[in-house]
Amino acid sequence: MTGRPRVFIGSGEASRIERKVLIYSLKKHAGDDIDIYVFNGTHNAVEPPSGPPFAAPLSLTAKYANVTEFSNYRFLIPQLCEHQGRAIWLDSDMLALGDIRSLFNTPMDNAAILARNEAYGASTEGRWGLSVAVFDCSRAFFDIDTYMAEIAQGLYTYSDLHQMTPLFQRHHPFAIAPLDSNWNVFDRYDDATQLIHYTNLFTQPWKFPGHRYADLWFRYFYEARAAGVVTDEDIELSKARAYVRQDIVDRGNPFKRIGRAALNFAREVFA
Repeated sequence: MTGRPRVFIGSGEASRIERKVLIYSLKKHAGDDIDIYVFNGTHNAVEPPSGPPFAAPLSLTAKYANVTEFSNYRFLIPQLCEHQGRAIWLDSDMLALGDIRSLFNTPMDNAAILARNEAYGASTEGRWGLSVAVFDCSRAFFDIDTYMAEIAQGLYTYSDLHQMTPLFQRHHPFAIAPLDSNWNVFDRYDDATQLIHYTNLFTQPWKFPGHRYADLWFRYFYEARAAGVVTDEDIELSKARAYVRQDIVDRGNPFKRIGRAALNFAREVFA
């Protein structure tokens, strides 16, 4: 065992609903035996498991370079953990279907990072998917401001950094090993899936219809509402800011969906 699991979620105010459903799913399968930290990129803050938020030690240069509200925050994790023990990074647009403690306790041997290989092409291309990552904080030393300066100089690109490509590692080598790909499954689900990642921005269930596994997400959303993890205030604020679909509550309520289906059937019969 490697101690109490620490999980850091990259998020922001635009990701409030998806983040809270992810948190619910993590605790549903792992119980309270995990410490969850939230990087709130909107406010440049770290929200710890208990106590008030505190400012994230991310420079404005790195913050403004984010593709999402939170992309570069993952590189702060070893520093925040005082380079001791392990920690996991998760993007917020995910759903845990297994016990995250299993991933946390995966043997790392001498690797500094576990990530998904073949995430963006063949394994021979050396592109890693860091949307789920396990860090050995005693081995992973990141210097995000140096990376930003070198990107500006044209030594490599932002994508090279976030995929830890051979070009980036020519300048900053890291020992990376593959994690079980069932812990970062892109837009697909089967009995082996431990974590599903809703990567298609145009079919993410909390925003748009059309995802093949929308019902799976809404099942957890509805449970999270019943448990008080997702509140009416969360929903109304997210709807007012157009961060989620306006019918998110009805879409997640199976009884209302049945009612609408019956109404549509009646309209067709008696039209």
